[in-house]
Amino acid sequence: MKIIINADDFGMSPSTDDAIIQTFSIGALSSTTILANGSNFEAACQRAHEQKLRNYIGLHINLTEGMPLTDDIRECPRFCDADGFFLPKNNTLPHLLLPMNADEKMALVNELRAQIRRCRQHGLPLTHADSHNHVHTEIMIGTLIMDVLKEEDIPFLRLTRNIGTDMSVVKKVYKSLYNGILSSKGLRGVNYFGEFEDMIAIYKNGGNRTGSVEIMCHPVFSENGNINDLCGASITQQFQELIALIPEMQLTTYGQTKQAG
Repeated sequence: MKIIINADDFGMSPSTDDAIIQTFSIGALSSTTILANGSNFEAACQRAHEQKLRNYIGLHINLTEGMPLTDDIRECPRFCDADGFFLPKNNTLPHLLLPMNADEKMALVNELRAQIRRCRQHGLPLTHADSHNHVHTEIMIGTLIMDVLKEEDIPFLRLTRNIGTDMSVVKKVYKSLYNGILSSKGLRGVNYFGEFEDMIAIYKNGGNRTGSVEIMCHPVFSENGNINDLCGASITQQFQELIALIPEMQLTTYGQTKQAG
């Protein structure tokens, strides 16, 4: 079992970045993804170079928080409010399935390219991509993101979650469709995607998985200085529990993997 443990939100804030760097230092992370429009982006890039992490960083595509990097998308009510700030993710069915018009597509493409360009201008080659609030898993937006990543030579994009038990039949069908499209585009880097608790539950219940999996986490400091995930669970404890359950696991990165089927 090859496992990628990825921390989202690098570049969001000094505290978040400190927690991510510390989680790397204890060996509980194999990669992270950075917000190109994050308030701490430039400082995060500097730390990435200081810590020799540049080849362990992907793009955390952001279309749901803060100010875009480009002007045109600020004029699109599908993505931004009247002040030009990104709107929160909209999970309504019409939004998920509503095709974009030509102007929206062009604005989105330009914003994606600007986020990629800013990372590369700061010396980050980008080994993979995912997104803030999982906006890349919206089919209409996600398929366009896939095309841009292919053109920009970013080889892998995160799956939508396909492990865990709290999914309805409709969600399972949607996720299977999305992950199938990702595979057809040649951007699938692992067999499974979920969180620590998903993998731990599988093995505690006597199950197992073969192949490769990405585990997502969001390191933050607790009040007593421990590193927790956003859900409140200790990342260190979850990592140690996973090792105990899967002693043969190998920690890897997207830069070391090939396309998964």
